[in-house]
Amino acid sequence: MGNALRMIPEPELRQNCNRLTSRDLEDRLLASTPAIDNAVSRTVSLINATERQHLLQSAPIFRNLSSSERCEIGSLAGERRYSSRQVIVNEGDKRGDVLLIVSGRVKISQTSHTGGEVILRIRKAGDVVGGLGMSPREAHSSTIRAMEPCRALHWKAEDFDRLCSFSTTLHSNVVQDMNNMLRVLQDCFCELATLKVSSRLARTLLRLAEQHACEGQNVPIPLTCEELGQMAGTTLFTVSRLLCKWTEMGLLYSANRGIVIEDMVGLLEVADGSPLPANALPVA
Repeated sequence: MGNALRMIPEPELRQNCNRLTSRDLEDRLLASTPAIDNAVSRTVSLINATERQHLLQSAPIFRNLSSSERCEIGSLAGERRYSSRQVIVNEGDKRGDVLLIVSGRVKISQTSHTGGEVILRIRKAGDVVGGLGMSPREAHSSTIRAMEPCRALHWKAEDFDRLCSFSTTLHSNVVQDMNNMLRVLQDCFCELATLKVSSRLARTLLRLAEQHACEGQNVPIPLTCEELGQMAGTTLFTVSRLLCKWTEMGLLYSANRGIVIEDMVGLLEVADGSPLPANALPVA
């Protein structure tokens, strides 16, 4: 993303448009490729028994379950792997399996009425995606795509429903997880309606930093300007200009197709709408 932290001249803009056209074609090809869903033999198992039990103990949705409940849940789980940018669920698909991300990250997005992508949220290892909380014949309202190579445990939707009906603790955890996601979406909507772009982008970065569970300085955010713009409700060019200015202010720096937050306190001040220094970039 290092090249994105600068003004993009018109000739290069035309080249970027061509790249986006090629990328769109590639996305369509990937979307038509089914997920790797073959049964995994015990000899080549992606996740050994010890790792599986650790996942079931540490994942928030399975917290406070008894050992017998975790054993039953683990016995019904299958294993899958996805390649980078592979579609896991397409918007409009019927309810599918419930997946627990073991490693990697996925993005959940919708297509706007103009055909553009809007990233709703990013889910990481330990999070659950897929058919959670959906009725049997309900269609997915969003697309789930792997952002990098991912591994996941999966359960048939009807099996997971049955587990929830027998375990009040699991059912309560599912409700809490859905409430948490709704709260984040409500916060984002409120920000879009009330905050200027700089504050929205700063808050987006802080939420992503919280996901990484990093404390202190030098927090990596492995997203492009385009992806950050989709999450903050603005354009790639506005994100590029803001990140350029924040780099000059010492708040962050670019690294490996992403950024690293160097000054969390300074970014918090921007997120709170505090006055920027005189040399800061004004954004309408």
